[in-house]
Amino acid sequence: MIMENKARPTKIQEFDALRALAIILLMSVHCGIFDFVVFGFSFEPIGPFFGSFLLGSFFFLSGYFSDASFRKREQGLFSFLWSKFIRIYPPYWLALAAFVFVLGYTLKRNDLPIYVLNLQFLFAPAFAKQVLTLWYVSIVAAYFFIFGILLSRKLSNTGFLIWSILIFGATYLANAMYGLFDGRFFEYFFIFVAGIYFSRFEQIRERILQTNFLLKLALTVIVTALFWLAQSTPFEYISWQYLVTVDLYILGMILFWLGVFRTPIGGWRIWAPISYASFFAYLFHRPIWELLVSVFPISNFHLLVLFKLIPASIVVFFISYFLQYGYDRLLVLFRQGK
Repeated sequence: MIMENKARPTKIQEFDALRALAIILLMSVHCGIFDFVVFGFSFEPIGPFFGSFLLGSFFFLSGYFSDASFRKREQGLFSFLWSKFIRIYPPYWLALAAFVFVLGYTLKRNDLPIYVLNLQFLFAPAFAKQVLTLWYVSIVAAYFFIFGILLSRKLSNTGFLIWSILIFGATYLANAMYGLFDGRFFEYFFIFVAGIYFSRFEQIRERILQTNFLLKLALTVIVTALFWLAQSTPFEYISWQYLVTVDLYILGMILFWLGVFRTPIGGWRIWAPISYASFFAYLFHRPIWELLVSVFPISNFHLLVLFKLIPASIVVFFISYFLQYGYDRLLVLFRQGK
């Protein structure tokens, strides 16, 4: 999870590197690089592969560290939910204000309470306007609430899975009958669950990560091909066929890159500061880009994309690092003052 910088129980290099890679890929997706056409080749068809992987990585890590937090800290439900609330909501509210006042994003009067309460996951897009980027914060907050309750009950692994399936089924039915729940709530639901089980089964986790590189590469190629076929077939977005293929693709890619980052590549110093800055970079990269472009106006589309991708994104990471650091210090002072 991109918010789990100071609060995570242990520091594991491959998870830091995966989070950093995901936020770097997010910058490439959002800057518009996949709208390029080079020598007649359009990058657009490969955009969903990057998008699903990077977002799936965030949800997977969120699930992993949620379970690890419960098991290693023995914290109760209230303290778990409060820790998530205080780390997510104030920065989210500030980002929401930036989207309105910097990006000029308009919200209907009836929609405003939905976004202040971070309930986009439940009502968008059927009953409320979608807000670019910030939808993720709404869904991951919903997962923290749902799975926080399950984790606090100390269920067996089988019991946890049964409850997860029941909740998925009930919410999926609510979507079919009433249009409730963002479709992405279902796309990443079992990715979050997989992160929880990846935390629980340490021996299995180690065996998977130590699997032969060529075998993991072959698996990655297979799940990528399946996801490609799913996109070229007229499956509905949240049909079971699409959900199965996209989740297999995400998990295959995550396991592959976690294996890669077990090597010295995962020890590169650049990953840690980018990982640390990732939550604020996720929230504020669009407003920061907008402010930078207003100072350095660029009319050429390709140059604008490259400007956002490299110098502007470096500025985003730099600013976000110090925003995260300042917010962490503020939280420390808040706790000391209690």
